[in-house]
Order: sequence, then structure tokens, then C-alpha cells
Amino acid sequence: MAFKKRRIFDLRQVQAQQLAKSAALALRHSNPSSNHSESPMKTALHQFWKIREWFSENMRNYCQTTSLHGFSYITRQDISHQERLFWLTVVILAIITSIVLVVVSWYWSQETPTVTVIESSHFPTWNIPFPAVTICNFNKISKTKALTLLDQMHIPVGVNKSEIHSLFNLTLLPVDSMISNSSLQIYDRILVLNNLTLHGLTQQLSPDCMDMISSCIWKGINTRCDSLFQRIDTMEGQCCTFNYFGGITNNFPEKIAYQVPKRPYRVTGCGYPTGLSVLLNPMVSDYYGTFFSGFGFRLLLHDAYNFPDENSETKVVTSTRESFVRINPESTYATNDIRRMDLSLRNCLFGSERTMHGLRRYSFINCMFECRVRMTLDHCGCIPPYVYNNGSQKVCGVLEANCMITSKRLFSHALANLNISLSIVRETDRFPCGCLPDCQSNHYVSESTMGRLDMSYFSNRPTLSNASDRILLHVFFSDLMSTRFRTDIFQNWLSALASFGGLLGLIMGFSIVTAFEFLYFLTFRPIFNYINRD
Repeated sequence: MAFKKRRIFDLRQVQAQQLAKSAALALRHSNPSSNHSESPMKTALHQFWKIREWFSENMRNYCQTTSLHGFSYITRQDISHQERLFWLTVVILAIITSIVLVVVSWYWSQETPTVTVIESSHFPTWNIPFPAVTICNFNKISKTKALTLLDQMHIPVGVNKSEIHSLFNLTLLPVDSMISNSSLQIYDRILVLNNLTLHGLTQQLSPDCMDMISSCIWKGINTRCDSLFQRIDTMEGQCCTFNYFGGITNNFPEKIAYQVPKRPYRVTGCGYPTGLSVLLNPMVSDYYGTFFSGFGFRLLLHDAYNFPDENSETKVVTSTRESFVRINPESTYATNDIRRMDLSLRNCLFGSERTMHGLRRYSFINCMFECRVRMTLDHCGCIPPYVYNNGSQKVCGVLEANCMITSKRLFSHALANLNISLSIVRETDRFPCGCLPDCQSNHYVSESTMGRLDMSYFSNRPTLSNASDRILLHVFFSDLMSTRFRTDIFQNWLSALASFGGLLGLIMGFSIVTAFEFLYFLTFRPIFNYINRD
């Protein structure tokens, strides 16, 4: 079967075109008056046709030589007109499809500018700080301190001692029901007469940390408890905390304050001998006011720079038990590309990017706590007693007790920035209080097991002979390895180039060279032809 020979370059046709152009040029020079007599419209139309002819010629040459798929079939002379029209349609559809896919890919990269992936499941735990351990007694009021203070307090005229007992119970905020204004007025008179505030009364009635913690072992070494634990004011009253660095100041004794490290503790092993072990005394005989029916402590595990509140990992340890709390830490960090991104794109904050009131470092939990404080300040005109105060704000007293209770309920049951119940707001893309998530954080997932405490453990220790209600608590990392997550940008310039180039190459065979070919045929080649016209 004989194939039709395709004529790529016809020398006779080119020579005929050149002769025709030469004749037209000679005629124009021989009759200059006719050129001057042409109207401007005809001249402009003639120039347009010349440009159109030049553009069509260059596009025809580009289609015949380019490596893009399907373009050569558009200008082939050895196929029918219908076939060339078909290939023109295919090429146009391919161009439209490529543009649509590139736009969709760009839209996806803008919708999800960051991505968090598992970088390693064998990240050493010694690179992760040990969590802060906050211990809160079920009992919020020391019976011994309450009875002693009751005998020393001056009672206003017309007030009986039962009102003072109710005033003591008021330090157990939150309470379940609102308090009558008349009762609050009586409580305020009692405090004013005795030169006390609600916060000062709470501090005087709270059990002492060192009375609740009998013995401490840190990384297998017996250590003074007052060098490990400090007293801290929380939303649930006064608690004892270990490895807490969130506050601007600390409550360690001045004589040992220089021994306290400047950064959170770390451990180099796993298992309870390498962690924290404490012997706790619930002081059952000293119980006066509590929300729990048993005897023991609430254990809060949280980041060393986060304020201990309801977001913390919470465990309960009860009397006559030995409890083992195993921690499986998880760490998340962000790359430098995330730090350089605009805040509106990465949608997270680093610890040093926003200043907190009374707290050392920004975190989402600290920001929400500060939001709670602002809500109380807006509603009540004062800040809660457990919040750091530099003296610039009024501290809430007895008369603002009902307002503090209402503010806490509002924060707990509604979106704080909208003041709308969560049952009404089904979906929102706004973070409450303008608090953005953390770009870098440590999360401490914990598990606990407990058993009956062996009393023979204390048989050879005369100082702990009456240990029938003691609690032995162990907090430790459960493994030498942990999971580490990496937050990175979804697409950088290299991955975006690869994505766009892959889409264009798959559909059209597009590359950087083909783009340069297009520019060459529209710019450089006409210039070279003009220079070499002779």
C-alpha cells in the first residue's frame, strides 16, 4: 500500500510567494501617488491583515514543530478538513481541562495550607519534658484551721456561728445554687470586721501542701518535697504542683528558690523507678468541706507551661491504694516554613507570639483561661481570686460570688465569644475568644492502675507507722519511645511546580521547553527573520 508523501517544505511555493511580494513592493514604489491617496481606514485594515498573516504563519510553524500533543494534526495538509477540525476540538478541550485542574489544585492548596503527619513513632521520650503533676485534695478546708479560725474571729452583732460555717463553705466555689444577697451581706460584714478577704480566707483554710505530701522520690532519689512541690491557686482551690513553670513567679521558699531549675524536668528512662513517686496523706480526720464522698486526691497531668484546669488529664487516687499512672507522651512541632507563613494561613500560634496576662507562655489552654478571666471582669468588674494580679484590677470578693458563678456557667455551657448555647450553634469556623491552636505542643495521654497498698511497706519506718489511709502514687513514662507529629505546609513552590507540571504534562505533554518554544516563535524567530531578510 502506497502512502501519500507529506511535503514539509515546498521550495517552489516559497519562491512563488517571494516573487509575488517583490512584485507588489515594486508596484507600490512605482506608483507612490496611489499610496498617498489611500484612506487611513484602508491603511489600518491593511496593517491588521499583515499582522494577522504574520501571526497565522508563526502559529502554523509552531503547531508543526511543537512537542505538545495533537497540535501538529491541526495544520497537516495530508488529512481532511474534518479531521483537522476534530483535532482542534480535542486540543481546545485539553487546554480547558488542564486549566480547570490546575485551578482546582491551587484551590485545594489554599483551603488546606498546612498538614500534620506522623514523622516518627520512635521519638525518644527524653526529648519531651516531663508533665506537670498537680495534686488537689478532695478536702478544700482544713478542719483544724477552720475550728481555730472560728474561735479567733469576731462575730458581728446579730450573727451566729452557723453563718461563719456557711461563709467557710463559700470558699468551695463553685456551688450548685445561687446565694441570697442578704447572706452575702452578712458574709461581707464578717470579713470586714476581721480584716479578711475571700481570697485570704481561702488561703488560711486550705490544707498545707507539705502536710499532704509525706515523702517524695524523683528519678529514684529521695528528695525534699518542698524543693519539688509548690502551692498554686487553681479554679478548684489551692493545690500542690510539681514541674509547673506556667506562672510568672513561683511559691517555693526563698532559701531553696535558687535550686529550682529554669526549665521543666526531663527523664532518661521509663518505668516508675525513673519517674515521680510520692506518699500522700489525705488527712481523713481533717476533712471539713468536700465535693467527693471518699478520701483522696485529684491528679491533673498537663504541660509544664499550661494552667491546670478542666483540660488537663485527670485521674483520681483514693486512700489505702497504690496507684501507677503511665504516661504515653505525644509531641507536635512545626517547621520553619510554618513559622514564616502568614497567620491567616497557618491558623496557629507559637508560644512566644502572643503575650499572656500572668502566664509565661501562650497556649490554647492558657488563652481560654485568660478568656474566662476577661469574661468575669466584664460581667463582674473584678477578677477571680486565683488569677495573678499586679494590683491593677479589683479582686472579686464575697459580694461578687453569684456573678462569678454565673460567669463560670456561661463559659462552660456556651461559646464564650458568642454568648450562645452550644445546643444552638451547630457549626462555626470561629475559634472562641480569638484563641488559635498551638503550632507546637506536648500531649500527655495517661493510663492508671491501682491496687491495695501493702502496709508492710511502712513497717520499718516509725514516722509513718500510722499509714492506714496513705496513698502511694507513681507517675512515669511508660516507654522509651513516643510518637512525634510534624506540621508542615501542604505545598511549597517545588511541590506546587511538580503538581502543576504533572497535570499539564499528563494531558497536553507540556513542559518548560514547550513554553519557551511558544515565546520563541512569537518573538525571537520574527526578529531573526527580519535581521536575516537579505
